[in-house]
Amino acid sequence: MATSTGEVEKINVRSPFYLTVDSEGAPPAYTPPATLTQPFECGEAINVGEDVGTRIYEVDVTDRSGTFRINYTIYSPIKITYQLTEDTSPTVVGYLGGDTHEEELIELGVPQSELTNLVSGDFDNSYIQITRTSDAASTLTITVEAPLATDEYRLLMQCPDITPAPETGFSLPSTPPTDTNLLTDSQTIGFTLQPTFSSIVPDSTTISVYINDSLVSQISPAAFNLNVSSITPTIILTNISGLNWASLVTPTIIRNQQPIVIDNSSLEVGDNKIGFKLNWDTSVYDSQISLKLMEFIRTGIFRNTTDNEYQFAWHNYQGTYSFYGFTDRYDTEVRNIANSSVLASEDVIYSFIYNTTTKNVSASTDTNPLTLYISSFGVGATGGIKV
Repeated sequence: MATSTGEVEKINVRSPFYLTVDSEGAPPAYTPPATLTQPFECGEAINVGEDVGTRIYEVDVTDRSGTFRINYTIYSPIKITYQLTEDTSPTVVGYLGGDTHEEELIELGVPQSELTNLVSGDFDNSYIQITRTSDAASTLTITVEAPLATDEYRLLMQCPDITPAPETGFSLPSTPPTDTNLLTDSQTIGFTLQPTFSSIVPDSTTISVYINDSLVSQISPAAFNLNVSSITPTIILTNISGLNWASLVTPTIIRNQQPIVIDNSSLEVGDNKIGFKLNWDTSVYDSQISLKLMEFIRTGIFRNTTDNEYQFAWHNYQGTYSFYGFTDRYDTEVRNIANSSVLASEDVIYSFIYNTTTKNVSASTDTNPLTLYISSFGVGATGGIKV
């Protein structure tokens, strides 16, 4: 018969004997922690030495293609499954780790057939390799199921570098073209500063340019010719130097000086944060400088077949150059895409986002974003003929 704290249970259906089962003092049933989803950065290592249950790790692989590796060291066995956004179904790697815990997993109901990847010993140290051929927006989701009450593993996420923008590898063709079309992969962004720039900026001003938070250029006052009122300084992100803006159609104050070239080798496919920082001698000038107008231009390189030289396309009077290979000013790639103005403080970086795929600009989420006034379609480009 049963005790005051137990239950009477038959040994089996055919046995005439009974056992008294007393659960008093038994450990409570194991309840795993709730499933948690967390970001997992490229190059990051995750070390788990506690009971975390099932974890879902999300890796942003946008703009990256090639071979990804999940390096692991696993003691208490875990089950790993992964899936890219573009995959139609997940890939089940299965249970990995040392086989010293195999019996525990079987007791928990894990089929023996799922434990064939366990290695002999206390731990497993290897990697999972994943190949991706697209740079499209995507997330690599890694699901780690840890059924045991003690978890112990380490994951290291290795990713290929972000794919560079096509324009970073552009080179002029060996045979000059006979038309005025924009050259493939030469498309980029340029900036102009209105003539009032020279009258409001002290001679000591330098401008630092950043791409994705890395300093890529420091422009000296001499390079801008700040005291020459007949010049509007311009900047272009490109790897080709020594070219002028399109002749005949560019305002004289633009043509009077070649654009200042900023190395574009650090541009990546997709969004890039572009920043500007002004520094000057505040002991002889105000603590702020007003930049009346910055003009953002989508441009590129074409062959001026009249002047027999390569030039940067200008967005006004495009009919002179057959719209650089497009039909009219409504479908052209060459256009004013935005304007901005800023009351700049000394040693403060002002930024915006430039997308190398769409060739458009947008506001950044930094503390000091440039205020952008986006041009409407068909307004930022001017057709007609100017001679």
